[in-house]
Amino acid sequence: MISSYKSSKTPLLLTSLLSMATFLSACQTSPFSREPVPEPRYIPTIVLGEAQTLTIMPNRVACASALPMQCLLAKSNKDGSVFQIPYDWVDDFKPSLGTEYVISARPQIDQAKQSPTGYWTLQNIVSQRMVTMP
Repeated sequence: MISSYKSSKTPLLLTSLLSMATFLSACQTSPFSREPVPEPRYIPTIVLGEAQTLTIMPNRVACASALPMQCLLAKSNKDGSVFQIPYDWVDDFKPSLGTEYVISARPQIDQAKQSPTGYWTLQNIVSQRMVTMP
């Protein structure tokens, strides 16, 4: 009785192992398949926009971004709006804390997307004055 039980169990085990091996080999990739080709890297063409006069406030604030960083508060003399510029996103401009600046700067624009990148290029410093901090 025991010998007939063993003999009927062995083909079932062998069949299940063979079917599992067949199933797993179906998941393997063919050695003749093509390698994936990465998409080309996007390199923007940067152009400078129209020069704007900005007033840079004397204090720094925490940026409203995912990364912790300091921002400059800038006021546009064009429409009076106040916005944030990350601290080092104005090329050739190193502001001092406690000094208010009026600068002429040009926004950097991605030519293909026709949208500003957020970076600026300093044209010149129009004026600067020390402000006492409270």
